[in-house]
Amino acid sequence: FFEKNGLNHGGFQLPFGPKDFQVKEVLWSPDSTVLAVVGSMFPCDDSSVVPKELVLLYSMKNYHWYLKQTLQFDASKQGRLADLHWEEGSSLTLHALSVDGQYWHYAWSWAVHRNQCAAEESKASVAVINGDAVLTTLFKVAVVPPPMCSYRVKTTAFIDQVAFGVGQHGDDFVIALGSQNGLLFVLSSPEGFIKPPTESCALQLESAGGRNGFKVTSSIPECYGPYRIEFDGIKVPEHTLSLHHWTWPCKDYLLCVCTSEASHHLLRVDVRRGEQTRLVAKSLCILEDSVLTLSTNLDGTVVCLQYQDGSCSTLTPDGTLAPWLRSDGIQLELPRPCTTVAVGEVLKQPRVIALSERFELFCDDVKICDDCTSFKLHGKFLLLTTHRHTLRCLLLDFDLANLLNGKSVESLNDAPRELESGSLLVTSVPANGRVVLQLPRGNLETISPRALVLDRVCDHLDRREYRDAFLLMKVNRIDLNLLCDHDPLAFLSNLSEFVQQVKEPTDLNLFLTALTDKDISVTMYASAYRARNRVPFAFKKSKRDEICDSLRGVLEHLDRDRYLLSILTCHAKKTEPELDEALSKIYDLKGSANQAGMTCDAALKYLFYLVDRKDLFDVALGTYNFDIVLMVAEKSQKDPKEYVPFLNKLNKLEPNYRRFKIDMHLERYKKALKNISLCGEAHFSECLNLIKSQRLYTTALNLFPEGSQECKEVWGIYGDYLFEKKHYEEAGLVYRRCGKLEKAAKAFEMCLNWNLLLSTAYQLQYDGESLRALASRMIDALLLAKRHAEAAEISEAFLKDEEETIRILLEAHMWDAALAKIYHFGRQEFMEQLWKPAVKSEMESMLETVDSLKSTWSKHATRLAQVRELKANEEQGEGDVDDGAFSDVASVTSRTVGGSVANGSSLSGSIATMRTSRNRKKQERKKYVLKEGSRYEDLALVIALAEVVSSTDKLQEECRDLLRALVLCSVDQDARSLQDGFAALLDTIEKSIPSVWPPEKAESSLPLGPYSSSTLIAEAVQKQKIVEHVISDPALRQPPTLRRNFCWKLQMLS
Repeated sequence: FFEKNGLNHGGFQLPFGPKDFQVKEVLWSPDSTVLAVVGSMFPCDDSSVVPKELVLLYSMKNYHWYLKQTLQFDASKQGRLADLHWEEGSSLTLHALSVDGQYWHYAWSWAVHRNQCAAEESKASVAVINGDAVLTTLFKVAVVPPPMCSYRVKTTAFIDQVAFGVGQHGDDFVIALGSQNGLLFVLSSPEGFIKPPTESCALQLESAGGRNGFKVTSSIPECYGPYRIEFDGIKVPEHTLSLHHWTWPCKDYLLCVCTSEASHHLLRVDVRRGEQTRLVAKSLCILEDSVLTLSTNLDGTVVCLQYQDGSCSTLTPDGTLAPWLRSDGIQLELPRPCTTVAVGEVLKQPRVIALSERFELFCDDVKICDDCTSFKLHGKFLLLTTHRHTLRCLLLDFDLANLLNGKSVESLNDAPRELESGSLLVTSVPANGRVVLQLPRGNLETISPRALVLDRVCDHLDRREYRDAFLLMKVNRIDLNLLCDHDPLAFLSNLSEFVQQVKEPTDLNLFLTALTDKDISVTMYASAYRARNRVPFAFKKSKRDEICDSLRGVLEHLDRDRYLLSILTCHAKKTEPELDEALSKIYDLKGSANQAGMTCDAALKYLFYLVDRKDLFDVALGTYNFDIVLMVAEKSQKDPKEYVPFLNKLNKLEPNYRRFKIDMHLERYKKALKNISLCGEAHFSECLNLIKSQRLYTTALNLFPEGSQECKEVWGIYGDYLFEKKHYEEAGLVYRRCGKLEKAAKAFEMCLNWNLLLSTAYQLQYDGESLRALASRMIDALLLAKRHAEAAEISEAFLKDEEETIRILLEAHMWDAALAKIYHFGRQEFMEQLWKPAVKSEMESMLETVDSLKSTWSKHATRLAQVRELKANEEQGEGDVDDGAFSDVASVTSRTVGGSVANGSSLSGSIATMRTSRNRKKQERKKYVLKEGSRYEDLALVIALAEVVSSTDKLQEECRDLLRALVLCSVDQDARSLQDGFAALLDTIEKSIPSVWPPEKAESSLPLGPYSSSTLIAEAVQKQKIVEHVISDPALRQPPTLRRNFCWKLQMLS
């Protein structure tokens, strides 16, 4: 090949000698992907035998030219070729015409010959035809770029097609030879095959499969054949590719399609093992049309045959064809003919998965993707690549089922993987979830999609295969927390088995250092569990602590010496690291190694990898063991000048005080408090200072004997702290506990606990005058706090002031209690002097309040209706209509809207930066100004009406008590007027609430049906829209509570 400038641009050598073949013509396919070389073979001697004519079809990948197909024409039987040309509308359709008038029409599609087995034992074999050889690569054990391969099967004839077996024979394949109508089997386990006496094939290992120092680790198959095919009751044409669409659905037979001039037959070729070296083919049925694809499922039990029109049939067990039926009983016909077809199982139902030349992917007749470039079934997954340069891993029983129910591919949670542009699927490895892709130039790329790897990990964990799961996660950098999070209960129950499988302490350490408290099965890897049913599990304590404690127990039981580093890791990785325990175990090794050869220095060096050196020195210091401190200091490369003087100073102190100083240095204040409490009175002042500075009051209370002077002093400073923090009641209790009654009385007075205050006053032996002064102060404070009943009780019990007691009760409108006290005191004159005047005065006040509420409600409700009507007209485009009643309002609104918007936007920025959330809400309410023409006048009116409802509801108890008091005063007419007025107010509010707070969703339905019109429907929609959005603030759409069943009326006044 040459470029336009004359430079050489590659080439290939024809598979003939220089005097064996004459090239007549070279034809490029329309898309230049296939080159047809047309020529004739020279006769072996000078006889007058008419030479055979050949058409060699070449394609190029990775700068290597492959001879993909060879068409042979015998001029003595079929005539010489008169014309040969590619069809313009199709890139892989070839037309041939002989001088005798015979016409051949060939159509090809690109396919990958690969092992479809989903078992872990599958070697993921892929076969490539190259003239008279098949290049086979075992992608499970070797990923080599084409044209390299694991081994090459060399034959004596050109090859038409390759077909792989299914099930446990998935790596075996059969080669259909062109010129001899024979079959060649490449088998890993022959199982009764007999080699023919004239075997003429060979299997050659390539450089990627055993030469140049490489060692073959996988089993190499053997070649059997070629076997001659005998046809039972059918005449097969002698032209090339008369037998095509070879499929090997079962180990005992093969299927193919035979094309003759008049019909198409489906043939079954029986494989008679152990009997003879010939194969017998017989016709199963005559086909309705030419066949486009012939496919089987992964185990070969279901065969799908697709005709040129896209209709599908299946092969029944008795060897007959039946229509492939959809779920509704109609024969399946794909929306358009598809060149790539596979049979998968979705929810235990066989489904046809097909890819058209327009990149449409169908599952039966449902289009699930419109930009698919290639696909492959991988166990429970459907793998597909897209024009968006992504790899999708869809679960057949979950994602694909959702797509069949109407969901889109974009809505699936399958975590797409980005790919190089133009990547196409070659194969996948079931054992480890690797996927092999081919880039447009031809080179290969191997990836491990997270979905497939995680699925393999989950399968291993379900089977308790912890070693395999761990290695797969380690290689693919999967978070090792998944070992536990997948099934926490099973993992904790099988920790011993986990350790025995993983074995290596370094691997166990890797797992322990990766532990976190998060459940990554619901966070990082949630997509991998979208179709799994999981039982919720709750750890007794934190996840890390429970696993570390449980695993440490198992390790110590199995082999304490071998797993020492893992045991140290368990201590170090807890939520609160137990580094002192770890250092103690390391210190036990000082002087000699354990049985596993682990030394103190090596263990300490490992611990330095887990913990910062300074932190470990502090932990060592916290053990109070200076030998451990010096051991850590020496290995931490600290300067002796930094720690030796400090240690010498500590060593001179008394033991408890030394521990106190160490704890203070390490800021372990609770331990420091415990140690300083043991140092006696000489250091008690330091103890009190520590309690105050670190607020360790409750801790200190348990360190000293009850009733001791030290305990009382601690209680005292605790009371001072509570009083300072304004916890007055608790401070008073603490003061009483330690005997500081004066401070207790002050604290009880501050919290208005008058019972404890007066009891404390009696303990302090206050005189009568002091008690009365104290009681008077409490009465005033309680009245300010609206606690009238308690104030009245103090006035009666301590001050003996009967009149003041009655006045306090009347001030609180406690009519019944005041009346009872009047008769209890025997002061009936108070009825006329105090009780009746107070009742009548309250009646007049209540009447004014009811009238005011009624007037306010009527005013605001009327204005709200006007504002809403005005807004509705503006939204409907009727704002320009001159409405006399609202013209002033409309003009005010038009003048103020712009200013309101500008002020609102400028205020929002300052609020966002300067206000708390509570103040923000207040500021938002402030914008609802109750002013005619304001922007949010309707919302302000709703707020005002809500306040009226709340106030009215609260008046029901007061009105009930007041009506009873009025009846006792014998003013029935006034009582009846009050009852009628309040009842009218409640009735007005109750009737108006639906108009003020309409439902959020309109209950009216659209006027559909034969008598409706577009005008009626449009009006109904507009009205519904207005009702739904009449209150723009969602927080104001619910009316306040108005109790309707509260019994406040007196029947005698009705």
